[in-house]
Amino acid sequence: MRIYVLAGALLALPLRAALAQPSLETTRQNLLREGLALYTSERASWVATDLLQATRFNTQQIHSYFSYPTPGDSVRTVFVGGTAAAPQILAAYSFPAGNIRPASAHRSGARALTTREQQLLAIRAKSMKDVTRIAGFEVPATTSLNPVLLEKGAETWVYVLTGATAAGTVPLGNDYLLRYDSAGRLTHKSKLHSSLISIGKAPAGQSVAATLHTHLPGAAAFITPSDICTLLLYRPQLPGKQHLVLGEKYVSVFTPADATLTLLTRKAFEQQQKQP
Repeated sequence: MRIYVLAGALLALPLRAALAQPSLETTRQNLLREGLALYTSERASWVATDLLQATRFNTQQIHSYFSYPTPGDSVRTVFVGGTAAAPQILAAYSFPAGNIRPASAHRSGARALTTREQQLLAIRAKSMKDVTRIAGFEVPATTSLNPVLLEKGAETWVYVLTGATAAGTVPLGNDYLLRYDSAGRLTHKSKLHSSLISIGKAPAGQSVAATLHTHLPGAAAFITPSDICTLLLYRPQLPGKQHLVLGEKYVSVFTPADATLTLLTRKAFEQQQKQP
């Protein structure tokens, strides 16, 4: 996987290619839905963590956290402490799913875990052990791994994202997917990108229209949900307005500002760039 900073001329023309293939449109919708679900969960975790750290709460008591959707189109982040035999929710924050910010947060105090929370906690803990057994596993310098849990029917999927611990860069790649069945058994594990790239600031005196990375033959054909999530989380730091993913046969164009995604064939994209 490689990263490029593109000149403004590349995307000077509007992306006009129509999505004539229904299957391509279905793929677009599914990728965007999954990416937004990841973003909503991880954004809640970020804001809740900042809020908790801003209080006098002793965060050393916390040994785990996770976020999950709740009824009424909201999302909850819980911070877990206690012992392994008797875990307890030490604090929780709830947000409207479409308005995750400090001012919209509602905090609640200590309580016992629900059955659902116990199941999610167990899968989260298991995923952090299972991910280390995936071929190519690594934790690059100045990064940390962040598990994001998504409940999908009887299954629970865990995307493990790489987050930056140093300011000024946007990390893409070094991400993993683990799937668990209703009994908490691991049914699938994979590394989604072969490496980690960091998007920095635009070169001095240059205007950047977009950033880009490639998916080599045999890799994902399109942008991944983890890419979408990361680009949304770090969008204030991105030097360009769009991010492109060049696959072997398709090009994905994502605009973080309004979370829009366009999928084109590689041929259509290359023809478009030749137009005056």
